[in-house]
Amino acid sequence: MTSSITFPRLRRALGGALVLAALVLSGCTGKPTGTVSGKVTYKGQPVTSGEVQFIDQSKGLGASGKLDGSGNYTLEGQLPAGTYKVYIQPPIPEQLPPGQKPKPSTFTVPLKYQNADTTTMTKEVKAGKNDVTIEVPN
Repeated sequence: MTSSITFPRLRRALGGALVLAALVLSGCTGKPTGTVSGKVTYKGQPVTSGEVQFIDQSKGLGASGKLDGSGNYTLEGQLPAGTYKVYIQPPIPEQLPPGQKPKPSTFTVPLKYQNADTTTMTKEVKAGKNDVTIEVPN
C-alpha cells in the first residue's frame, strides 16, 4: 500500500504551519509584549496628521500608528517590553493632478522630532496595555 497525502491532511499541515508562522511574526516568543495607544500634542495642541513611530534601532524592532483628527493613535501590533525612540512622521502628501496646487501644510512638529536619528524622545513600553501620552518638546 502506498502512502499518499490527502487534501484534508495537506490543508491541516499547511494550517499548522501558518499558525506557527503567525505566532513567530507577532512576537509571541515568550517575552512580555505590550500594546500602545495614546495622544500626541505639540505646544498643548493635538497633532492631527502624520504617524507616530516607536523604534528600537539596536534590535530592529518598531511599530507605527496613524494620528487621527484628535491627536490619538494606536500602534499596529505589539512590541516587546522595553525603551523605544519616538518620532512623528509628517503625513504623505496627496497626489494632485498636474497644475493643481497643494494645500498648505499644517504639520508643525519640529524637524528634530521627525527622524529616528535626531529625536530625543523616548517612551517605555511595558507588558500589557500602555496608554502613552506624547508631548513633543519645543
